[in-house]
Amino acid sequence: MHPELSQALLQLGWITQQDFGGAITGQPGKGQGPVSGVHQVSLRAQDVIAALEGAGFSRPEQSGLKVVRLSHPALTMPVFVKQSASETPLVLHPKYEEHLSSWLSIQGVEKGQAPYYHNSNLRGFPKRRNTGATDISYGIDLGFLGLGALDEFIRQLLDQTGAVDGAPTTPKPLLPQCFSEELPLTDTEREALIKARIGQNGYREALLAYWGGCAVTDCCVPELLRASHIKPWRAASSSERLDPFNGLLLTPNLDLAFDQGLISFDEDGLILLSSDLDPASIKALHLTPQLCLRQLETRHRGYLAWHREHLFRA
Repeated sequence: MHPELSQALLQLGWITQQDFGGAITGQPGKGQGPVSGVHQVSLRAQDVIAALEGAGFSRPEQSGLKVVRLSHPALTMPVFVKQSASETPLVLHPKYEEHLSSWLSIQGVEKGQAPYYHNSNLRGFPKRRNTGATDISYGIDLGFLGLGALDEFIRQLLDQTGAVDGAPTTPKPLLPQCFSEELPLTDTEREALIKARIGQNGYREALLAYWGGCAVTDCCVPELLRASHIKPWRAASSSERLDPFNGLLLTPNLDLAFDQGLISFDEDGLILLSSDLDPASIKALHLTPQLCLRQLETRHRGYLAWHREHLFRA
């Protein structure tokens, strides 16, 4: 078989081969005989990224990182793709380890040789001690011998969350029935309870997965981070309340200042300081004009514009 044709068929996942001298199995059901002399290669990082984006994954603006983060609205955790010439470029959250045996049964899906892949840029992933003196983020790295294997893996990954085939889900009530029917609640109390309910259902986890740390300071201690809505609950629609792009993950001082309109962020993500903040308070809160959002997407900008117009105390 001509080398260029063989490589094209390998990329499509129609043929497979383990070694140079091994046999190639033709496209299933075509009754092709064995073909020899073709080396099977793993998909490159850019091939994996293109396939993920084609399946609905998106990536924020990033620069200078050894890994690229991509998120899907059906997944609470992002995936990462190594920017090196690795044969196992895709990195998954360790919580998916229980599905690993099923995924490895897909022809053409391979796992990295080490139990885990370690990289400090895996924002939002758990940490463990590897070879260094401090804990480092880790995940499960996978490789794919053809687009067919990758496509099937993506289908199974999303299918586990009900994203594939548009499987309908029954929304849970925002307030427990006992609260909504028996207790007289003020608007403030009701909003606080709804926030807590949504937090349990994954909104905070979605922000942790997206930001990986404080949206401004990059503090990565989950206990010190608060999920703050840009457009507050009382003013947001149902869809806006659950939109991760209507949220910032902030340290407590920034969270409270943002909610009170004492700070905001401009079109480019640079911090804006209210004239109500005196110099002593600005210094005590460690606020400087150089602070900015670590990343910013188009969907953030509309919410931030609302915050500047309606909440920010310029």
